[in-house]
Amino acid sequence: MSNKIQTPKFGPLSGMKVVFSAIEIAGPFSAQMFAEWGAEVIWIEHSAYPDTIRVQENYPELSRRNLHALSLNVFSEEGREVFLKLIEDADVFIEASKGPAFAKRGITDELLWEKNKKLVIGHLSGFGQYGTEEYTHLAAYNTIAQAFSGYLMQNGDVDQPMPAFPYTADYMAGFAVTSSVLAAVYNAEKTGIGESIDVAMYEVMLRVGQYYMMDYLNGGEMCPRMIKGKDPLYAGCGLYKCNDGYIVFEVVGGNQVKEIFNLLGISEYIGTEEIPEGTQLISRKMSASQLFEDKLDEYFEALPIEEALALLAKYKIAGAKVLDAHELQSNPQYIARDSFTQWESMEGKKVTGPNVMPKFKNNPGKIWRAKPSYGMDTKGILNELGYSEDSINELAKNKIINIG
Repeated sequence: MSNKIQTPKFGPLSGMKVVFSAIEIAGPFSAQMFAEWGAEVIWIEHSAYPDTIRVQENYPELSRRNLHALSLNVFSEEGREVFLKLIEDADVFIEASKGPAFAKRGITDELLWEKNKKLVIGHLSGFGQYGTEEYTHLAAYNTIAQAFSGYLMQNGDVDQPMPAFPYTADYMAGFAVTSSVLAAVYNAEKTGIGESIDVAMYEVMLRVGQYYMMDYLNGGEMCPRMIKGKDPLYAGCGLYKCNDGYIVFEVVGGNQVKEIFNLLGISEYIGTEEIPEGTQLISRKMSASQLFEDKLDEYFEALPIEEALALLAKYKIAGAKVLDAHELQSNPQYIARDSFTQWESMEGKKVTGPNVMPKFKNNPGKIWRAKPSYGMDTKGILNELGYSEDSINELAKNKIINIG
């Protein structure tokens, strides 16, 4: 009887094979999306130690679902041979490391293309595959990428910069890997030639912070940080306190501005030279902006959230309650869209977590498997590559693989 691994057919990426070597969040987040959209995804962990994410109690059950677990020392002589066989029929290989770590160990793009000329290779690192010695080989995590990119400097309160949390740079980098890999796969299908993609986390966050960065690059003026959760450039946009919690809203548009000024009893400012009819946003450079903000704070702090949101809806102003974690699962929109779901862990425990996103109408993604245990699929994967039981046992004896 064959012990080969099997992936059910579903989703828009059914039939695609993805191999990845990455720990923690950023690279695996990309691989997770491929797995939830129907690709067969093989997760390589070192045979000497598991992915450090396994020490977390709950998150791995979400981030490693739908995967096949292979424990392999890729950089050993025998392990490299296994890895190269694995790559022969793969569509994608994703790795996350400090700069060109794979190339330094002899596993270059060119070597991989000798085995599979259509292979799309996604390299993810903090500072890129090339550059200066000072930075290229440095380790990077979420806060490092945010700080180096100028993104962290733009976030926080006016008195102090603060990283965006939780792990924003990791997740944004994961999205960048997924989107760029899919673009390269599309081209490889047309041309028969693979691609190597160099994703630097700091460059991802440089692009995420590009909105106000353009003002600095083309005029020397950097946007100030937020003021107690409010937009630093425009009054009437951001976080506001009600008498039973917090809401956010954005007063944007000529009608909305006029209606709210009327509501607050300061309509005499509309139609002036500073705030002419049809003004779309109230700039903080306007002399009336602080009065407008003070009136908003006073007005909404006296209202319950439900009444405040009804008022905003009346004036067609976009707004929402700031939901606490305990409110999410009972929220009717979450329920209607199945934004949360449940599955069973390998140990038989019920796990609750975010559902697959986005929603594909014709070829939906799904959760078909829980997080595999360390080395769980090593035998099956090697069996599929043509290794005999004796060969597999010998590799395990030599600690090239770990079979769990």
